[in-house]
Amino acid sequence: MRAVAVIPARYASTRFPGKPLAPLLGRPMIAWVIAAASRARSLSGVYVATDDEGIAEAARAAGAEAVLTSPDCASGSDRVAEAARSVEADVYVNLQGDEPLADPADVDALVAVFGGPHPPEMATLAQPFAPDAASDLWNPDVVKVVCAAAGDALYFSRAPIPHYRDAWPRGCGEPPAPGAHVAPLRHLGVYAYTRRALSEFGELPRGRLEQAESLEQLRALEAGWTIRVVRAVGESLGVDRPEDLPRAEAALRRRQAREDARAPGR
Repeated sequence: MRAVAVIPARYASTRFPGKPLAPLLGRPMIAWVIAAASRARSLSGVYVATDDEGIAEAARAAGAEAVLTSPDCASGSDRVAEAARSVEADVYVNLQGDEPLADPADVDALVAVFGGPHPPEMATLAQPFAPDAASDLWNPDVVKVVCAAAGDALYFSRAPIPHYRDAWPRGCGEPPAPGAHVAPLRHLGVYAYTRRALSEFGELPRGRLEQAESLEQLRALEAGWTIRVVRAVGESLGVDRPEDLPRAEAALRRRQAREDARAPGR
């Protein structure tokens, strides 16, 4: 099974134009994402799908292959689907260009579900909210997902889900008491698809749910697809706005310090 990463990276982000080129510890953000993908053992190639030649040059300098795509792609998945027409693989991992802390082990776990029995059409990563991140439940930039007992996604939302009528007062930043209710997972913007599913995704119409929440994965759910949710264990921090850069740099420094401490001879 050949699996590759395709990193969608457009220049004209509404909240953060030029985001893939934003510097993090002296390197463009896209270079950090490429480095993470290159360390995943399950991947045999790393590609950047972009509509901008500057991003393409940065991708090549960081060791990835660049695929120029249309500036009119409606979502990252649509951009990956366009790039896949010229990239042969069995499984495509859509690793967002604003996830500089993506964990290679989580990417490997995501790819692994396609080699097991009854593989899904599509899979994604999620993890529990950190105890000190209750306010993220109310942050629309942080996407939430609730799952069925078997681990497949039921719904994704920018709002806190499920809503407990008697437990979450309006505007309250505190989650329900531990163990008292089912809490949502924090969705990480990493997807994987079979070649057939990715090709079909690009042909699906944008559904009402996707348009309402501006979440591309809802297009697949509304079409009746199964999305397998894999629990991520690594640290993750998506960069949505310029003010997220200092937090990302601090997290990268912490990770580098941990890796240095584990290095031989330390």
